[in-house]
Amino acid sequence: MFEQSGDRVVNTYSINKIMIRFLIILVAMFLPAGLLSQENQIIQDPAAGQILERVAAKTKSMKSMQSDFELVIEDRKEKTRNSSAGNLVIKQNKYKINSKESVVFFNGTTMWTFSPSHNEVTVTEPGVHTDDFMSNPADFFSFYKRDFKYRYVGETLVNGSNCHEIDLFPKNLNQPYSRIKVFVGVKTDLPEKISSIGKDGVDYTVNLKNLLLNQEIDDNVFTFDPTKYKKVEVVDMRGLN
Repeated sequence: MFEQSGDRVVNTYSINKIMIRFLIILVAMFLPAGLLSQENQIIQDPAAGQILERVAAKTKSMKSMQSDFELVIEDRKEKTRNSSAGNLVIKQNKYKINSKESVVFFNGTTMWTFSPSHNEVTVTEPGVHTDDFMSNPADFFSFYKRDFKYRYVGETLVNGSNCHEIDLFPKNLNQPYSRIKVFVGVKTDLPEKISSIGKDGVDYTVNLKNLLLNQEIDDNVFTFDPTKYKKVEVVDMRGLN
């Protein structure tokens, strides 16, 4: 059994950054950009490919999506388990990820990562074209074709719902994870759980709850407003390599 917390010394700020990146991967599953094209798609497993096609079509048709989430970090070596809750909002290629540790705003061009504990916001502009799919979630459905082999595992029960289980294996063996597991609802054709299996024995899992689709959401939600955060320190990284 995993304990709720352990004695392993970990830099909290670094963990928060990893959590943010993993949550962005999750958000990418819902973004409409980079939908699968038949001429570019190479399907290793037709069953998995057909499900991912349906996910792409479903996300393309959505005006917006809101969800609560639970992020679970399990260290298999130290036998520890920690969790963090939050919520996310997605509209087309815009998103906001809100948790106790951080708030990430992305308006389609600019990303603001706000750390409440430091009262600091970092401003970046993720590249439109990059080799790291983690850094550009809007292109996830393009990058996964190029960077992963995928396999249909079968149906399984996740939080009381029947889901398709799909494994994504990175072609680049230097990645810190051995595979990413995606669980897609049989009835919804939407991801309900995603897990990253770490080579270092640390696994990250996000469970989605209380999905709410196609609500009207103002674009201002996805832009950081410094006037709402008293004496916030702004670290502008735009234009820096």
